[in-house]
Amino acid sequence: MPKVLGRAWRNLGRRKDRVKLMQQSSSPAPDLERSYEDFLHLWTSGIRDYHSLLSGCLTANSNFVAAIGFLLGREPATKVFSIFLSTLCIFGILITLQMAIVLGRFDAQNAFWEWRLRAIERSPGWSRLTPFEGFFSLKDKKHALSDPHNIPATFHPSWPLRVHRQWWAHRAVSFPLFFGIIYGMALVWSMAQLFG
Repeated sequence: MPKVLGRAWRNLGRRKDRVKLMQQSSSPAPDLERSYEDFLHLWTSGIRDYHSLLSGCLTANSNFVAAIGFLLGREPATKVFSIFLSTLCIFGILITLQMAIVLGRFDAQNAFWEWRLRAIERSPGWSRLTPFEGFFSLKDKKHALSDPHNIPATFHPSWPLRVHRQWWAHRAVSFPLFFGIIYGMALVWSMAQLFG
């Protein structure tokens, strides 16, 4: 009996694979406008989530830094105080590492959605506007955009667009680095108080 069931299960799997293969071969070419709309929704929600996450991380880190500053302003420094401050600093460093990883992931994800949108805009069947391709040309290639129907007819990249790819201008790097330095300095101070 188990052999019969096993054979029937394998045959059912083969039939499903054949049906799936036939459906794939008979399906029409993907609809560019629908794909563009889907990727645009993904990109929009990714940008929103990135900024919400950035705001949350900044709030959490600011609260930790304020707590550390409040504790540093109190005198005298005891061993229990130094241990508590060291613990706060270690948690702050962990939050900062998590912030860098998650913001970097969202940044890469949003860049991927932009990349897919630009690919659709460059495809031969695309006849609508190409805002992502134009913005990519402006910010990454640093080419001026021209439109004779607009005033002014040429749009040049500004200084922030020219430096936005620098490591120090990237929020997923600069904010965690800033908070990491603060936590590191407070940790060194508390360790010096504890063992000094």
